[in-house]
Amino acid sequence: MEKEIYKSQIDTINLAKKYLKHRKKIGVDISISPFCDFVIWADCIGNEKIKLIRKKKYLSFDLVKNFIKEILSIFINSNYKLISSKLNKKKKYNIIYSYCSKENFEKNGSFNDRYFNYKSNKKKNIYWFLISLDNYIPAKIKNISIVYKEKGTINFLNFLKIILKNLCKKNFLDNTNYTTFTSNLFANYFYKTLKYYKFNVYLPYENRPHQNAVIKVAKQISKKNKIFGYYHRMPEPLQLEMIYKSNFLDKLYVCSEIQKKVFHRYFSWPSKKLEVINSIRYLKFRKRKDYIFLPYSIKNQNFFIEKLKTLLMIKNSNIKKHNISIHYLNKKNKKHINFKDQIKKISIKNNKKLEAPVILGEAGSVASEMLDTTGKVYHISNRNLNIFSQKIWKNIKVKKISESIFEYKKLTNKKLLNINGKKNNFNNILTKNKF
Repeated sequence: MEKEIYKSQIDTINLAKKYLKHRKKIGVDISISPFCDFVIWADCIGNEKIKLIRKKKYLSFDLVKNFIKEILSIFINSNYKLISSKLNKKKKYNIIYSYCSKENFEKNGSFNDRYFNYKSNKKKNIYWFLISLDNYIPAKIKNISIVYKEKGTINFLNFLKIILKNLCKKNFLDNTNYTTFTSNLFANYFYKTLKYYKFNVYLPYENRPHQNAVIKVAKQISKKNKIFGYYHRMPEPLQLEMIYKSNFLDKLYVCSEIQKKVFHRYFSWPSKKLEVINSIRYLKFRKRKDYIFLPYSIKNQNFFIEKLKTLLMIKNSNIKKHNISIHYLNKKNKKHINFKDQIKKISIKNNKKLEAPVILGEAGSVASEMLDTTGKVYHISNRNLNIFSQKIWKNIKVKKISESIFEYKKLTNKKLLNINGKKNNFNNILTKNKF
């Protein structure tokens, strides 16, 4: 089984690289196009595209569906605005390009960045350029720009402009979509706000198209501007979206040696651009041994229910005292709430409690967190790309318990994510890269 998983993942990586090389050759900006953004855990164009590449096909219903959603989003969700506080033109700034929502702001307008564990009122030479996730605008802002979207507005003019602008271009589909539109829009706002300044940029880097667009314009403002990415997430089975695309990024900070090795060996990151640090985002993890983690996207509830029952029968255990965790972005989703209720109804007569947490669907970062805290986790998935390969991740032992049911254990005490519990880790980075 390990050979099958490894071969499937390596073949997918090689096919993705070959596709990206071809698209780049014909003039596509692969760092921005959603067709080149292979997020295999999300319902998106890139996920469907890599599935088709693997099958040697060009079209599917899901690909068309996702592209139509992208087109309609330009029409329905494209009315963005920018609000900014004043900048001191004489200063050199550290710019943090990040995300915000209402919960991140205090009454006095100061902003708490959850990725960098940093407040906007700590230093005067730090300026935040933020993408609002909920379109909340605080009454007061200082050292902050926020890109937000006006609710309930339909912008037909934007839609028409984009269609006409790209109609005769060779790569029409790559340029005419919501992902490319917003990426260019955010980059344009960034350029207009900061074009007269010298700065370093820090961002919670995940190789997102809008991040790559902003990085590109930051270098257009001045080649002397340094760009520092911080990969805040933990190791995941197949981080296909992290294939190296943007040579404008000066350095990517990662939080373990094993992560650095995987990015370099499998995803073509130059070793000199990777540096291992202690986590900035996470100060500590609590043990969540008695947990069942639901997938980000639920497509087949019955599959997970039946496999969970099989695991409990094999282990002669029950999950009566297990907590069921819904992904934080789906807390109010009725489908996920209903699925949680179904799991609670599973009745197994065995008296022994299951001794480890369980992950359903995409392993995400949770699997690594569980391995670092509990040392063991069960994973239920029927897709090879979502399962850890111990040949790639050499610190993880993978055992197949039954069809689509796996057990992960750590082989050594080496951490998958370095945590030192200190709050000044970002300050250390700022000091190291000072002007």
